[in-house]
Amino acid sequence: MLGWRLFSSLLLWGIILTLVTLRYIHGVFLLIAIVGIAAQREFYLSQRSAGRTVFLKTGLLAGGLLYAATYFSVVAPWAGFPAAFSGEAILVLLVILGALTRRVFHPKVEGATEAMALTLFGFFYVPYLLNYATKILFTGDARQGIALLIYAVAVTKFTDVGAYIAGKLFGRHKMSPVISPKKTWEGLAGGLVLALVTSLSLVHFFPEVLGCFRGVHSWVLGLGLAGASVIGDLGESVVKRDAQVKDSGHFLPGIGGALDLVDSLLFSLPVFYGYIILTGRV
Repeated sequence: MLGWRLFSSLLLWGIILTLVTLRYIHGVFLLIAIVGIAAQREFYLSQRSAGRTVFLKTGLLAGGLLYAATYFSVVAPWAGFPAAFSGEAILVLLVILGALTRRVFHPKVEGATEAMALTLFGFFYVPYLLNYATKILFTGDARQGIALLIYAVAVTKFTDVGAYIAGKLFGRHKMSPVISPKKTWEGLAGGLVLALVTSLSLVHFFPEVLGCFRGVHSWVLGLGLAGASVIGDLGESVVKRDAQVKDSGHFLPGIGGALDLVDSLLFSLPVFYGYIILTGRV
């Protein structure tokens, strides 16, 4: 298991670093979309394994179209619509109407509300939230967009690393024994500390692309992204425990499913995007 975990981690980071080094921004977007669709599929399959009804193909099609709509809105904005609004807002409306229409013509009435609700929840929970990675990626030029996304992902993931290490070494007091028995308050403290160190270090060593976060912003983002990532992690734990599954899937051997990979990002990326837009950091 350790060997597979190491192999999967090296492979994933090798792909990411290659795309980043080449500044192939469109390749980074494609990776986001692939992982996002895989994570959404895992969510739907976990619900099916719990005996619930979902419109898997309809939901996945909607998720794929959402990534495409945002991508083309940024690369080639539709005439008359702001880039942030154009295809995405229209598609969200169509997804809601489509889910209702899909059930109207279904031969069975039983489970109608459940099927529509779970399909829509899977759409908003995974692709809609992860799609903020696309928005961050296309903020500014290619160099700035990639730097912003790396910063947000790094702070989020080092929160996980800090929480894991501190929890293993010092964990005594359970943070959420019912939802996630292994998580401790000591682990949370370790995650917050390492996230803050990561934020301050990145801003200090890469001032040409992250200089806009100097001062109080690096502190606020470090702690804010860490807090959001913990909530995202616990949110996925609720979903898995409710569906009675240990891992969301087997997207990466030794690591787990795609949803396990992005769970903390689903909350931290929207928080980060909202912060930089509202504070005018870019």
